[in-house]
Amino acid sequence: MERSDVAAHAGIVVAHRWSAGVGPSARGRDLHPEAAGILSVPDPSLYESAGGGPGIRALTDAFYVRAFADPLLRPLFHDPDAPHHAERLAWWFTELLGGPPVHTEQRGGLEVMRSSHTGLGISEEARARWVELMVAATHDVGLDDRFRERFQHYLEMGSNLAMRASERRERP
Repeated sequence: MERSDVAAHAGIVVAHRWSAGVGPSARGRDLHPEAAGILSVPDPSLYESAGGGPGIRALTDAFYVRAFADPLLRPLFHDPDAPHHAERLAWWFTELLGGPPVHTEQRGGLEVMRSSHTGLGISEEARARWVELMVAATHDVGLDDRFRERFQHYLEMGSNLAMRASERRERP
């Protein structure tokens, strides 16, 4: 595994632990000793590479234009015309990719994100389409190949977590 792959994976783990209130930060403060070495790479955070908050918001806006027009994804949204989708995903990505903890402060973090997908029944096809459209949105807003390469790890892991959280369970 290349150093960038390890760093991306460690960033996901650290961001997840941080969102869960365990303590390590995606920005390098209070990291577990094993994660500190991995995350101290000289590259800017993905948050910074995307252009900070405005860049992340432009990315999520571009994504939702595509997602709401997509016949496979549109039915997964309770209210596709509500303006909050892009804002909430931008908060999530801001925090996950090394920016301030906006999602945790505004919505409550990982548990809220997970519960918002509960019962949706996201298929593998829909999960893959979500990733495909998010990657297309990175092209729409002019993010470079280096960003996409690093961001892909977050998209794959996050979309798999959302798919698992969305499984429909029969009530006893």
